[in-house]
Amino acid sequence: MKKIKYFLLFLFLTTLLQAQQDIKPVYKNTVKTTFLSYITGSSKLTYERAIFPGQSFEITGGIIGVGYDKLKINSKGGLFRAAYKFMFSQSLNGSYIKPEYAFSAFYFDSKNAEKTHSNMQTIMCNIGYQQIIKRFVSEGFLGAGVGWGNHTELNYHHGYIDCYGLLTLSFGMRVGFAF
Repeated sequence: MKKIKYFLLFLFLTTLLQAQQDIKPVYKNTVKTTFLSYITGSSKLTYERAIFPGQSFEITGGIIGVGYDKLKINSKGGLFRAAYKFMFSQSLNGSYIKPEYAFSAFYFDSKNAEKTHSNMQTIMCNIGYQQIIKRFVSEGFLGAGVGWGNHTELNYHHGYIDCYGLLTLSFGMRVGFAF
C-alpha cells in the first residue's frame, strides 16, 4: 500500500511538472540584427523559422555601406546568407551546428583610388549558442569554410574573412526578438 502511495505521488508530481513546462511559450520565429555589423560598415537583418523540433532555417539580407566605414573605402553593395540549424535541444534555445551559404557583392575604393568590384561566395560550418529570455534573443557563433570568387585586397566581405586562398572565417553576435 505504501508503494502505491509513493507511485501515485510520483505520477502526480511528474504531471504537475510537465504541466508547468507546457505553460512556457515556445516561439517558432525570430528576427535578429547582427550586433557588430554597423561598426564594420553594413546592416544585416536575419529571419529564423523553426521547421521541425530542434531544426530551423534562417535567411539574412544586408546592405553594405550602411554603418561606420572604418576602413574609409566607401563600399556599396549587398549580401545574402542562408543557413539550416541543427539545435542540440528541441527548441530555438541552446547550442547548434549550422551549415551556411553566404554571398556578398560590392564596390569599394581600392588603394589605387579606383572603384573595385568584389564578388565572393562561401560555404561554411558554424557552431554557436542562442538563448531566448522572454522574447529577447541573443546569439553568438563562429565558423570556417571554403570560399571562391573575386578575392580582393580587403579580405573582408561583410560577414566573413577570406584568408589563405580558399579558407573563410566567420563570427558574429546577433540580438533580436522571438514571436
